[in-house]
Amino acid sequence: MKSRAVCLALAVLSGLVLPAQEKEPPTAQTKRGRDLFLKSPKGTACATCHSMAGLGTAVGPNLKNLTSLATPPGLVAAIQMQMTENVQQVKTASGAFPGIQKDKQGDNFEIWDLSVTPPVLRQLTSKEIVSMNRDEKWKHPPATADYSTQELADIIGFLKWATNGSTKEIKASEIGQ
Repeated sequence: MKSRAVCLALAVLSGLVLPAQEKEPPTAQTKRGRDLFLKSPKGTACATCHSMAGLGTAVGPNLKNLTSLATPPGLVAAIQMQMTENVQQVKTASGAFPGIQKDKQGDNFEIWDLSVTPPVLRQLTSKEIVSMNRDEKWKHPPATADYSTQELADIIGFLKWATNGSTKEIKASEIGQ
């Protein structure tokens, strides 16, 4: 039993994601954060583009690495950032859209079209794409959500729990707002 506890502690300290059965049950904060992650009353929910704990859609970057490394203020900065380096302005003969490339195999591209909610996965060939450059107009949806400090703390509490099973309460004063 003692060696199991040591292994779990090492896994948490190393930032490894624990299997669901190894995680502590969600706390009240984790549940509130999960609810905000899934359905935001203030705009586009995180789960529209991100996946955590088996919830949401894996369109945007994986949040597990960021969550395991960043402090609460760093996570707030990521949530509130205006632009991301992953979003491209994809121009085709029929128009342009903000997108995130999911895959490229040979001349075939899979690109998430962020001009619609929820994003739609488009299949394009290299001949259909006129250009792809960093999109400097697209805004990360949570940047305009105006979350309260407690809501941000709750979202971060959920992300930390989903990443490594942490049930430590994230206080609003910890997030640097």
